[in-house]
Amino acid sequence: MTTMKTPATTVANTITDGTFGSLPTKILRHGASGAQAEILVRGATVLSWVAPWHGGLGEFIDGYADEADFAGQYGGRSGILFPFANRLRDDRYTFDGVTHEVGLQFPVDKEVIHGSARMADWTILDEDTSDPRAVSITFGYSIRPGDIAGYPFSVDATVRFELTESSLDLLLTYRNVGHVDAPVAAGWHPYFKVPGHATIDTLSLRVPARAAIVTDAKLVPLAGEAAYAPMDSDLVHETLAGVVYDHAWDRLVPDADGRARTLLTDPATGEGVAVWQEGGTLLVFTGDALTRPRESAAIESLETTTDAFNRPDRADDIRLAAGQQKTFAFGAHTVTR
Repeated sequence: MTTMKTPATTVANTITDGTFGSLPTKILRHGASGAQAEILVRGATVLSWVAPWHGGLGEFIDGYADEADFAGQYGGRSGILFPFANRLRDDRYTFDGVTHEVGLQFPVDKEVIHGSARMADWTILDEDTSDPRAVSITFGYSIRPGDIAGYPFSVDATVRFELTESSLDLLLTYRNVGHVDAPVAAGWHPYFKVPGHATIDTLSLRVPARAAIVTDAKLVPLAGEAAYAPMDSDLVHETLAGVVYDHAWDRLVPDADGRARTLLTDPATGEGVAVWQEGGTLLVFTGDALTRPRESAAIESLETTTDAFNRPDRADDIRLAAGQQKTFAFGAHTVTR
């Protein structure tokens, strides 16, 4: 007698609609593992990312508490930083001989910071649930002259989120669709935590850098080479207790796959989260000034340094020629033993 084997059940990937207060979200679910990410359409803002962890699911993103928290932009949680990241010295920059005065992007801001994309209504361009290994969604955003005070350029951007069993990966692509060169410096501003740890004080940090960025009192890097303090080895803190950062590092050292990984982990087990990026600068903010201080750490993948629009040493980083397209790849994955 022949025994028929029952085929294994495959749970399909899904993308469903959700809400965050009155705002629409998209919920990505990796069917085989149960991993899930919820992304606010406004700002293409990640609110939550859960992945398999010790027999269940663990939360790795510290997102906004509610719609009011998001509207206040408290902490800039998971903001897509575009067309510039972080600050501009004296709220202005000079590009191709023209000085541009940049106003506040949003009324809630206290300074010119982080660009306009983080509270814009992005357009959903594509959803893909067909690959059992990953589920993905792509959002689009455009800037035209007159949209942003002090930024008279035409740039189209997309960000693709890919969720797997153990990772949330982003690919930010942008193209200059205008007739003149444009300055662009992009990044991401997520806050990470490790399940089972109510504070980052019990976690360790490793940044694979060979230069620390030296800033002035306004957190703007010093001019020229004075901005780069050489390092002989990785920055390592066995625990973050007593460590306060709103600092950046450069000259990141990639692993064999070309990705530089910053680790936020449990020092006893080595388990936690790895934040990866292909090139660029890495900034860590320990969240001491937030309403929920030190519950998580902002580990920000940036294409280049703060105030790059004003730095001759970063001119090649930020120049996007007419018709040119660039990409910046970054994301995070769990680290388990």
